[in-house]
Amino acid sequence: MPIAAANKRERLTEIYRRLAVAAPAASGTDALDLIALTMNQVEDQLSGVPFNPENWRNDGRLYPPQPDSRRMVPGRPDVTRFRSRGHDTFIRSNGSFEIRTLEGDVEFFKPGADGQGVEL
Repeated sequence: MPIAAANKRERLTEIYRRLAVAAPAASGTDALDLIALTMNQVEDQLSGVPFNPENWRNDGRLYPPQPDSRRMVPGRPDVTRFRSRGHDTFIRSNGSFEIRTLEGDVEFFKPGADGQGVEL
């Protein structure tokens, strides 16, 4: 008997749980890779929706930050913002990251390997 797909909130909770227990990243590139790997694993296992980034507007799957959503953060050359449908993901060059609602509330944060956060 097939397992029912988890809803978006359940999948996001699982993504955050896995990110919390993962080893911290030492660079911005490593942080972005960690986010992408974790999100794709959870979505592959729990969403029931095949990976197809071109269909992100309609398929209900959660996708990791994409290169075309990259934005600079004024006054912070060490931080990059990735704009998503309902979130901004801030990744610092030390491997730390924060995921915030569009209203600016921090939903998840993870310090880098050096123990420091994004510190916006």
